[in-house]
Amino acid sequence: MRHALLLAAACGGSSSAPTPSPQPIANVAPAPPPPASTCIAPGAPISEARLVDGALVACSLVPQSSGDGDDCWRFDLATSAWSFATRKPHADVTPRRPNVTATATSARACTLDGSDCKTIPLSGIKLSPDDQLAGATNIDRSIVAVWAGSGPVHVFDASGSRLATIKPWPTDMSGGKDPSVFREAHVLGSTIEVRIADTPISSAIRLYDARGHKIADVFGGKPMEDSSPPLELGGSRYAFVSLDAHTIVIADVATGKQLGSYPLPGEVMSPSFLMRTPDGNVAGVIGASALKLDLAAGKLASVAAPACAQ
Repeated sequence: MRHALLLAAACGGSSSAPTPSPQPIANVAPAPPPPASTCIAPGAPISEARLVDGALVACSLVPQSSGDGDDCWRFDLATSAWSFATRKPHADVTPRRPNVTATATSARACTLDGSDCKTIPLSGIKLSPDDQLAGATNIDRSIVAVWAGSGPVHVFDASGSRLATIKPWPTDMSGGKDPSVFREAHVLGSTIEVRIADTPISSAIRLYDARGHKIADVFGGKPMEDSSPPLELGGSRYAFVSLDAHTIVIADVATGKQLGSYPLPGEVMSPSFLMRTPDGNVAGVIGASALKLDLAAGKLASVAAPACAQ
């Protein structure tokens, strides 16, 4: 009997259950990609636009329960045709870092890509405790302009010698008597472009030479878009966008001469993105329309993107 029990134990006579075999994993097909959009929803904001391989690519925000996305559309500049490009997760566009930062005693001026920076000594700038200086420079960083909102705009050369002091002037927003406030400035070659608040949502743009002598008011001093930086078109030609007139204005910033004005499609205050094309013309997106401006012919054409029915 004792030998029988030992034999039973040796032969696996345990009461434990056998380990179950793993179940095969079923093949699960990945979720299909979202269908291509056939139209842009009314009021869908354009979040970004850029030139890619001879075409405008404009992306509009599409709210989704699983996470906002961007529908990107392509406008072929050669054929003037819109087509759906892709849908991608939405990402807020990161503002470009300023290429000039400043204190009351020095400015750090960098190339546009930030690969090289130099320090310029500043002097004669008085700031209140709450003032913060902003700055701008030209491509070769031979001139730097710095300012706080209440002004003035201080202009220096690359060695730190003061070239000009541009003081703010009264506008309708300041009641027409007291000086208004500067919103921004740009250094366009050797021209200083300053923007002063004339309404809560717009600025008047004035041009000065590097020594602070007034050249002209852009578009006769009419309200201009603050969100549209000057677009360089070659030499001293630049494009600006008027707010209430809803117009592209081309000006020679060295002489102040207005070279042309072109009414835009869409509603006033529609978001605008303007770019210089490789052939030196202007392309862009205004609201939900693509535009092409042939400067030599003086003609502006626009094509609305496919819009969804309301």
